[in-house]
Amino acid sequence: MRAARARRVRGGLFHAVVAVPTFLALALLAALLFELLTDTVSWQVVEPRGSGESFSFFEGFSLTGSWEKVVRLELTAQGNDQAEIDSVVRDPDERRKFAARNRVELMLWADGKPLRWVVTGSRDGLVEDHGLLSGWQRRGELLAGLQPGQHLYLNPWLDIAFFAKSASRTPLMAGLAPALLGSIWVIGLVIIIAVPVGVGAAVYLEEYAADNVFTRVLEVNLRNLAGVPSIVYGILGLTVFVRLMGLGPVVLAAALTLSLLVVPVVVIASREGIRSVPGSMRQAAYGLGATKSQVVFHVVLPAALSSVVTGVILAVARALGETAPLLVIGAAVFVPGLPNGPLAQYTALPIQIYTWVGENEREFAHVASAGIVVLLGVLGALYGAAFWLRRKYERRW
Repeated sequence: MRAARARRVRGGLFHAVVAVPTFLALALLAALLFELLTDTVSWQVVEPRGSGESFSFFEGFSLTGSWEKVVRLELTAQGNDQAEIDSVVRDPDERRKFAARNRVELMLWADGKPLRWVVTGSRDGLVEDHGLLSGWQRRGELLAGLQPGQHLYLNPWLDIAFFAKSASRTPLMAGLAPALLGSIWVIGLVIIIAVPVGVGAAVYLEEYAADNVFTRVLEVNLRNLAGVPSIVYGILGLTVFVRLMGLGPVVLAAALTLSLLVVPVVVIASREGIRSVPGSMRQAAYGLGATKSQVVFHVVLPAALSSVVTGVILAVARALGETAPLLVIGAAVFVPGLPNGPLAQYTALPIQIYTWVGENEREFAHVASAGIVVLLGVLGALYGAAFWLRRKYERRW
């Protein structure tokens, strides 16, 4: 009885020791995420250089696109005639110039009214900037203290325009388009390069390679490479791909570097999945007259598909969030245009966020928070997909 009671006490203490730091860690993560989400919205006192008018949601909403409709309302409020408005909206050069200087936004709150369309410009003057919670407490005071020509906005930095705009030195005009497309290019090439190499290596080591010194050394090195700091891969990529091969800091060099980073992860996950397939399935296939390749590619790999896909998704998620290797190989911190191929200059989501965090202007903190939320959302979707696929296609032998 005493021994059983002592075991229960030790078990309770162990659960308490484990539960308390886990709860504190989750609470800290929840607090950080809450602060991050609230920082993507801010109360701002602004002196617009345009008309200063705001328009109701239904007044500016259009199923085919609200940009043109709101711009027409803004230009009309500025006193332009119909011919001048048509020239701005319909002429491609004038439209591009207007879009480069101005941003159509749906403000959550503008001058005491909810959901108002506003055309903000790079030349607008910022008077005050407050966080979501502090500004909410002072909104009456801020609204009453507005001077002539000043307006109070509840500005959502994470909106549709944020995904469409290119990089800018002005926080209001900064967007995620080049970084998002750059990450898509890099990750797409990483999948094309790393998945065949990683899965092929796993198949070779598990199904074809003999158990000798060479394979044992290879296995040890693969496991060690999976734990090497990512910046080491950046130095390797800089030496081999950027300088020796002469590619320069382009999309392809980044994809090759990150492929080296994630191949060990893909190999290890794929090998675990292949190893979990019972030998009886192989013997049954051989008994039916299947060849070695037929057994591997028609029996073993389909049975191990859940582990392979999960390993690939986790490897892609790791590559997507890496910053150090891309900085080492010379990823650009400011790319005004969109990458259009493997040999194009690029930036990526982590690099763009790193750049915004280092800016001195207060508004860039809101822009960086919006970028971090996007990155966390993408990573969360990838990890969620990996978990779902693992649970859905997992087989217990």
